[in-house]
Amino acid sequence: MKVLGINRVELLVADPDAAQATFELLFNGGHYPADRAVHGRPQDCRVNYRHGLELVHPMDPEYKLGKLLAERGEHIFTVVWDVEDYDAAREHVLSSGFEIQYEGDYSAKPEVEVHKQMVVSPDKTHGMLVIFQERRVKSGMEEPNVGKPGLQVLGLQRAELLVSDADAAEAVYQKLFAGQFDFERDIDAADRPLDCRVDWNMGLELVHPKSAEDKIGRLLADKGEHVFTVVWDVNDFELARQHVLDNGFEIQWEHDFGPHGPLAVHKQMVVRPTNTHGLQVIFQEREMA
Repeated sequence: MKVLGINRVELLVADPDAAQATFELLFNGGHYPADRAVHGRPQDCRVNYRHGLELVHPMDPEYKLGKLLAERGEHIFTVVWDVEDYDAAREHVLSSGFEIQYEGDYSAKPEVEVHKQMVVSPDKTHGMLVIFQERRVKSGMEEPNVGKPGLQVLGLQRAELLVSDADAAEAVYQKLFAGQFDFERDIDAADRPLDCRVDWNMGLELVHPKSAEDKIGRLLADKGEHVFTVVWDVNDFELARQHVLDNGFEIQWEHDFGPHGPLAVHKQMVVRPTNTHGLQVIFQEREMA
């Protein structure tokens, strides 16, 4: 099994039109065509593959996702990784002691050569619903770049998973991903009591609060293990900063991490999540050393 990298996060939303408008504004553009292959399930799905964001709205409150939205509100409920070969990934998942909750073949869509997905049962994955997919787009059918002058969101970089035991979570994900993670450790947490481990290529960060009294520790106690932040690369940090403030969003925190590990430049800002539909967004500028 070969995992190629992170593809998208799926955000459960109460109002898909409002959510789409929010992220088109925050991301300075974007293309969100309706997904035409949800197998008759009562869902409004809109996927922006360039930015790696899918908006999912359950149209039936009695449907499983409708109940999840009522119970937990708007939040990231799934993270999707691309794999080189679906059948090899399927065999690895099952032989490694994990279960497949659902499988779908969306290859009939006109823009793809193949699109198959499996949902890994989340009972062993520390609060994150993982999808592995094999997806190849036909030549000339790539998603258009619907952007505007100024801020350019370059793509999805990583999901941050809040965990109660970083060693246990790392062991689980190494097993699930066939040992392909190479986590950078001892990352500057800006004087916060956090154990942060990042694989920059695979797109996953494990975050463990060392103090129950810290804000992140209280979040873990309140909501359990879950994806609590998603990070996107931008072309220019200062341009992103001005765009965020000019368009009615707030910056909750920002930090220049300086050179570390494989990075020569690393700056981040956290967009305050009060008006981003349950999603805590980080914009970062980074250059590899």
